Amino acid sequence: MSLKDAARKIIVDDMFRPLHIRGEWKILVVDTLGKKIISTCLKMKDMLDNGITLIEDLSKARQPLTYLDAVYFVRPNQENIGHIKKDFGEVREYSGRLYKNAHLFFTEIIPDEMLKDIAKSDIAPFVQTVKELNLAFLPIEERVFSLDNPAAYNEYYGGKMTDKRLDEIAEQLVTVCATLDESPCPKVRTCNSNLDCVKKLATKVQAKLEKYKEADILTANNKSQLIILDRGFDPISPFLHELTFQSMAYDLLSAVAASSKIDPVKNTYTFDSTKDSSLDDNKKEIILDTSNEVWRELRHHHISTVLQIVNQKTNALMDKYANLRGSGGGDPNSMLDMKSMINKMPKYKREEANLNSFIKLAEDCMTAYNSGTVERAVKLEQDMSTGFDSTGKPIGERFVKACVPVFVPQNNGPLFTHYQKLRVLILYVLNKKGLGKHLTKETLLKLIERAEIKKEEKAVNNMIDLGIDIFGTSEIQDRREPPRKERDTSGVFETSRWTPVVMDIMEAVVHEKNLDTSHYPFFHAESQNDGDIDVVGKTSLMRGHGKKQQVMGGRATGPKLIIFVMGSISYSEMRCAHQVSETQTTRNGWEVIIGSDNILTPERYLDNLIKLKD
Repeated sequence: MSLKDAARKIIVDDMFRPLHIRGEWKILVVDTLGKKIISTCLKMKDMLDNGITLIEDLSKARQPLTYLDAVYFVRPNQENIGHIKKDFGEVREYSGRLYKNAHLFFTEIIPDEMLKDIAKSDIAPFVQTVKELNLAFLPIEERVFSLDNPAAYNEYYGGKMTDKRLDEIAEQLVTVCATLDESPCPKVRTCNSNLDCVKKLATKVQAKLEKYKEADILTANNKSQLIILDRGFDPISPFLHELTFQSMAYDLLSAVAASSKIDPVKNTYTFDSTKDSSLDDNKKEIILDTSNEVWRELRHHHISTVLQIVNQKTNALMDKYANLRGSGGGDPNSMLDMKSMINKMPKYKREEANLNSFIKLAEDCMTAYNSGTVERAVKLEQDMSTGFDSTGKPIGERFVKACVPVFVPQNNGPLFTHYQKLRVLILYVLNKKGLGKHLTKETLLKLIERAEIKKEEKAVNNMIDLGIDIFGTSEIQDRREPPRKERDTSGVFETSRWTPVVMDIMEAVVHEKNLDTSHYPFFHAESQNDGDIDVVGKTSLMRGHGKKQQVMGGRATGPKLIIFVMGSISYSEMRCAHQVSETQTTRNGWEVIIGSDNILTPERYLDNLIKLKD
């Protein structure tokens, strides 16, 4: 069972099913996070099957439906509780209530004082259920989650993080552990200028895990590991163009104003189904979701392999339905054969349309790649990130010469975008880890001026806030980074030589069982005096969903490696979690789950970096 399936099971089994009475309907009322969780995990058919006839936004005006019960799925905060009170006549111009009764389901643990406030308010007689689902994250994929905190990057690294916000983030992260029924001891990275922020988060996570165990929400199981990383652990991967299908599509097609477009929020791909792109009726949209078997198979393959697989699937589909295409296999005069052909036709059309969608997506990716600048930028990025060219020679002082056509177009050559110039420049600076003899500070400023990216210069300077000593100054204490794992690059695509650092960490835990504890030690926080959870007397409050999950591929006892990156992760890092997990063939093998506050494409990551201190 995947992480998404586990979340869906909690929603259905612990929220909908106990309330569902055949023939009766209910309203689902959600806040922003609740709405995203529901839309990520369930389809409208699932809602109808469980007696939900309508989904409403808690913050918006709604029509009274006093003959129906309302199921609330919201975060436990004062704003949401205030809206719920208004729904039942408290501090409300409308003299009556909106719904017959209320069933309150919270994404995480509700504070005691808030629970007491509900019990003492006028809405208490209408509240039939109060339960904490401990589900406050978005299960994006089978092994990927997001806390849906777009502002967190700026808060962590721009010095704007408050203790209250950090507490909310820690609570969300602990609900991931609760969904997996794991209570790991957190690990942190020691080579880290933001160590205080990481320590604070780890301290809060550990304290909350203990509270969850005391409340009997979690088992006392410490086999699994939770590693909390700041974004400075790998500043290179978020910038790179990657040519695996998912990464490439989201990078190249979510930033172009064209007929073909990826929406990274909705995870949709919109394209023209015919050659006439001027007609709105020709616009088609598919959801890039793991429920689509073709997408699930293709997403982590290199684009050249994707094209081969799609061609193979197309030929296999044509062979499978050859009789529908007049290639024999059936008697057109036979009524039985005709009936069989008619019954198969819709399925054939659906499969054909689905394959054609991914053929179009692959074609759009290649069109963007061959646009004249991306291909050149990709090769330079690989050289800058690895420090070697495709023949294995160090790039050294050849960098400036190689980048002249990028920064200053020659002889009417292709015009590189500001983002492409900036990506190449930052990657080289990061690779050198400071400005040495090959690239002085004066040379850097001159390149920025010649490349006309003065406005984006802040992205380079703001790398310091990630703990990267780009200028070789004494402002940041020198820290020894763990060595990179040596890899055999024979047979690797020239444009895919870089391996994300998180892959080294995952493989060290899962395969080698030798993650360097001097760099990633277990974090033991001092005892926190935040107050214990007292559930005595709260007979109406149901805490958690019980110790019954044990998810992920049916491996009931396999440990989990949960990696949380503060701020954001890239699509290439998501791919690593899948690839390492899929190498585990035994029932008790490790399962890798990765998550962050947000998932960003390279351009959106650069935007965050540029605006870090705004």
